[in-house]
Amino acid sequence: MKYGRSIWVLINLILATLFAATAVILVGAFDKRKRITGAIARFWAKWVMASTGVSVHVTGLENIDPRQQYIFVGNHESALDIPVAISTLPVSPVFLAKKELFSVPVFGWGLKAAGMVRVDRQHRDKAKESVDRAINAIRSRDVSVIIYPEGTRSMDDHLLPFKKGGFLLAVRSGIPVVPITILGAQSVVSKNSLQLNPGKITFIIDHPIPTDHMDDSHRDILLSQVRNIILHHKTEFIVGNQS
Repeated sequence: MKYGRSIWVLINLILATLFAATAVILVGAFDKRKRITGAIARFWAKWVMASTGVSVHVTGLENIDPRQQYIFVGNHESALDIPVAISTLPVSPVFLAKKELFSVPVFGWGLKAAGMVRVDRQHRDKAKESVDRAINAIRSRDVSVIIYPEGTRSMDDHLLPFKKGGFLLAVRSGIPVVPITILGAQSVVSKNSLQLNPGKITFIIDHPIPTDHMDDSHRDILLSQVRNIILHHKTEFIVGNQS
């Protein structure tokens, strides 16, 4: 059956999300530092990834300290990017999520209880408020932020332009930025397709980039630095597959 594997993953995704969202809703209000909800998120992600049968090769895990806070910035290749990152990184994750997602029954309630930060992408002034909200959330909790600045998945292996909001968050918060690169995920689940293909995903964690000496004027410089690191890994991967 062509989509049998995909259906199996979808069933597990629904079950895992319902379980995790319910658990997060029940404990979220009491879990001020978001340590318990972070553990639930990692359980959700490991459940989903286990159902896919996809192997993930991780490099650079030694570059980060689980006791520290980071802003992880990665490329966006597939629908698996989020569960891969959450299941791999030993941190309590927070995302900048579109405000529309908070209106989804159960799922949206779970996002709010888990401390995810609401982002209004339609209005520039609201987006700036989202940055301030995110900084306050990070400072008051034991969480790290995971950002995909492309904003959407690419249709091919090309790296899309990066949006600047996450880098403004980084320089204003003074929290180190860690480039993360996901490779091979697009061949496992391509955009606009429900079919899950066999394959291996590579997840690269680079060294943290300090931002405590930066201000708003460094935003574009930081963006270029992170994007070049990720682009380098993607280019090496593409060339290696062609040779």
